Amino acid sequence: MAEQPVSVIIPTYNRANRIINSIQSVINQSYSELEVIVVDDGSTDNTSEVVSSIADSRLRYHYLEENRGAANARNVGVSLASHDIIAFNDSDDIWHSDKLEKQIDYWNGNPECVLVYCAYKVDLPQGGILQVPATNEEMDTLRGDIFYYLLFRPVIGTPTMMVRKKIFQELGGFDTSYDVMEDWDFSIRASRLGKIGYVDQPLITVEATAQDRMSNDSSMETKMAHYETKCRILAKYIDEINKIGQFDLYAGEILKKAEKDGVVGQVKDMMMEFLRRA
Repeated sequence: MAEQPVSVIIPTYNRANRIINSIQSVINQSYSELEVIVVDDGSTDNTSEVVSSIADSRLRYHYLEENRGAANARNVGVSLASHDIIAFNDSDDIWHSDKLEKQIDYWNGNPECVLVYCAYKVDLPQGGILQVPATNEEMDTLRGDIFYYLLFRPVIGTPTMMVRKKIFQELGGFDTSYDVMEDWDFSIRASRLGKIGYVDQPLITVEATAQDRMSNDSSMETKMAHYETKCRILAKYIDEINKIGQFDLYAGEILKKAEKDGVVGQVKDMMMEFLRRA
């Protein structure tokens, strides 16, 4: 079977010291029928020079004058894509050399899927490896009709996604009103359209420094942004959550963590406000 060309979108912002490894991990794929579109979200460092130093005709660079966040940059990248199949990487994540090949092979065997993702691993700074989704998860919960599973578990990271451009556009792309976890919102919406495919292998490595920024950022602003997303998802799908009798569990998980962070009052007020608007 002839290779189906893939457009790979990499948003970036002031990552000149890191992006080259991300790009190289994509252009060195065993699956070579691809283009790479780097969307620079208004960087003020020498990102453009770093990208220009990579001599590969499949690489394109697009600069945005205004910094509007990774979700918008990805949406712009998809609008520029030449091919029907879309994949994403982040500017500090590394694809394994067979990432695209294995996902395309899976999709060819499961053409009914609206989105295909894979596991990823995190090299922990204290040693050891964390895999997402966890290795003890049942396959039936990770692939197929998994809408209700995804409501509770944001396991599909953007760099793991492969989706057709038509489906991406039908879904309206990433919702730029989210400050964080817009990939969770997108994957939930995709799961309502049809089946989700899953390659049960870690095909991406998230460097410990990147994971540390994602999960251990101590700023209250970042923590509250995560709580806001969780409360928004709760309110958005309140009817579906009530349908399966899981409101107390869902809300309880959010508030339990908020209590540990010392912000349970603020988060409870936020949750009630989103629920009031729903």
